Amino acid sequence: MDNETFIQGINRRDTEAYKQIYDRYYRILVVYAENFLGNNGTSEDIVQDIIVNIWEAKMTFVSYNAFKTYLYNSVRNGALNYLKHQGVAEKYLEHLAQTYSPIDESEVNEEEIYRRLFAIIDRLPTRCREIFLLCMDGKKNSEIATELHLSIETVKTQKKRAMAYIREHLDKSYLWLLFIVTENMMLSDLLIDC
Repeated sequence: MDNETFIQGINRRDTEAYKQIYDRYYRILVVYAENFLGNNGTSEDIVQDIIVNIWEAKMTFVSYNAFKTYLYNSVRNGALNYLKHQGVAEKYLEHLAQTYSPIDESEVNEEEIYRRLFAIIDRLPTRCREIFLLCMDGKKNSEIATELHLSIETVKTQKKRAMAYIREHLDKSYLWLLFIVTENMMLSDLLIDC
């Protein structure tokens, strides 16, 4: 498929053209993102989110060069936003450590934290709870969206709502332990609205 036919296919939302995005660009965009982030798996999430966003937003491009520019700029911006959020998360952890007195770990074990956490999770609306539990199982936004037949934006919104509710209802002195026991989730999801 030549470049002009390829772009026309993207603009028509042709599935074969979208398959070509993965065939032509996925690996190279992941490597490009890894230049910013290192090899931590986040690069793949960023690239997948960008490609899905092109489809869901029904984007059109005036030329092949405009398409390539969009891809590379989006990957760079996604990587830089991720790094920015990581810096915010680290600062927030430092703030928590300084603000709240540490708990004697002999007083509270992981089981107790999970019990409290799940009591709060049980009060979430059904779809919100379902998404959050899948997230705790280590599933990525794109995997959850596929499994539940939702858009990635819906998944992200529901995760934000769940985290806001949990932060509001969980005793603040337990937050730092919550980070430890939910290590499968991205730290930025626990700390900030991303």
